[in-house]
Amino acid sequence: MSNHRILVTGGAGFIGSNLAEHLLKMGHKVIVLDDLSGSIHDNIRACYNYAPNFHFIKGSITNFELLNSIIQDVDAVFHLAAQVHWEESMIEPVPSFQINTMGTLNVLESVRRTFTRRNPIKLVVYASSSEVYGTAQYVPMDEKHPFNPQSPYAAGKAASDRLCSAYYHTYKMPVIILRQFNTYGPRQTFKGYSAVVPKFCAQVLSGSSPTIYGDGEQTKDFHYIDDLINAYELILDKYEELDIFGKAINFGTGIETSINELAKNILNIASIKTGRNPNLKPTHLPPRPNEVRRFIADITLAKNKLGFKPKVNLNEGLNKYIDWYMEKHHINPENIINRG
Repeated sequence: MSNHRILVTGGAGFIGSNLAEHLLKMGHKVIVLDDLSGSIHDNIRACYNYAPNFHFIKGSITNFELLNSIIQDVDAVFHLAAQVHWEESMIEPVPSFQINTMGTLNVLESVRRTFTRRNPIKLVVYASSSEVYGTAQYVPMDEKHPFNPQSPYAAGKAASDRLCSAYYHTYKMPVIILRQFNTYGPRQTFKGYSAVVPKFCAQVLSGSSPTIYGDGEQTKDFHYIDDLINAYELILDKYEELDIFGKAINFGTGIETSINELAKNILNIASIKTGRNPNLKPTHLPPRPNEVRRFIADITLAKNKLGFKPKVNLNEGLNKYIDWYMEKHHINPENIINRG
């Protein structure tokens, strides 16, 4: 696909904005739909450089009439809009389900209505989550791993994941389910409920100890944003020639990292870059209820079907992220060293 109109729901978020900008660089026309409830408009500032190929619409996927009117004029949909943190869903489960599940149903139903036109939508990519699996029952975790969602967020994503499969089997919808593991990178910020990488970086670069819930031996599969965007590009390039509609595909690194190890790496990198806090240690807090204990992706299917291969290792990715964070927050290493 080239020079096509692509809708990115949640396109002002961390992953969505990186994807939208990449699609624009590839020559596509991109519409971003985002209500900015969990996103930052500044994330898509660079996208405006590609006008008139870029258009931003402030709105929610829970607004079916708005969504339906937009979808009627696009060729493909990358559906990333979601309430994105499992811990937040434990406090507010109803909006989490409304956005993640009912919002996805709106997307699927809107796409189905395009099937009556001469040129129906050719591709729908749904951003599912490794959270649908719950704690690993075996490792590495392939796409046949049982679902065991451990939070309302995870349950809503699991329901949406299976809705996509059902729409493929019932209506032959050209949908591909992307189960992404723990992505990190530029534009991921620390605010409220937050992923662990931006949280630790924000704490350490402000001179505070990183706070770890529980013993810190819980593990995740961290993959850098550039590798995930490459996964989306591979799907866009190869979906027509491969039998991947209706399938779920894991994307990660196949490497598990404990939270303790992650904190140690961030402390070491930050100390080198800033010249201070060489003896800073993590602080352990009581464990959070229902937190997944172990994640590690089996990416065999992605390798075999798409030729996917992650290129950025954790140390390189953390260095890139910390450089971005320091620049964004105007953290000058020379000033820090001079202050002692």
